[in-house]
Amino acid sequence: MESTSKLISREQLLRIDHISRLLAALLAESGNYAYIDRLGYSQSRDLAIFYLREALRDFSSINNRGWSNEEAEKEASRIVMDLVNKGIEDIGKVSGMKELRERVSLITAKALAIAAPLIKREKEEKIEKGEEKGNLKTSDSNVGGGAK
Repeated sequence: MESTSKLISREQLLRIDHISRLLAALLAESGNYAYIDRLGYSQSRDLAIFYLREALRDFSSINNRGWSNEEAEKEASRIVMDLVNKGIEDIGKVSGMKELRERVSLITAKALAIAAPLIKREKEEKIEKGEEKGNLKTSDSNVGGGAK
């Protein structure tokens, strides 16, 4: 059985990579897996394209208002929107469900792999700054229970 990467041209892989980066940046920014989950469970080409366009719209909105996650912003700056749009067009040309599943699986797996270190680095930075919820500094809390 041939691997998916042999069935997809280098240009298509590059486009898939940029779509994955877009989804990863959205995940890192919002902490919401919905973009990836919806795409991963889409049952048709049209639905996959709809979810990707929805993600693209939200990405543009965040890009215009500004990013709260610096790591996501760095990743977003590496995305070439023309490649994302061409990648979405490529999905529109997919002929069968097997090929659609392969493409969507590749996109979502790459997005999760790219997002993981972005989320981790952002959490580490927040912990260092003392911003993470539930992270009380010992000087700010009454360690050891009540007064003696």
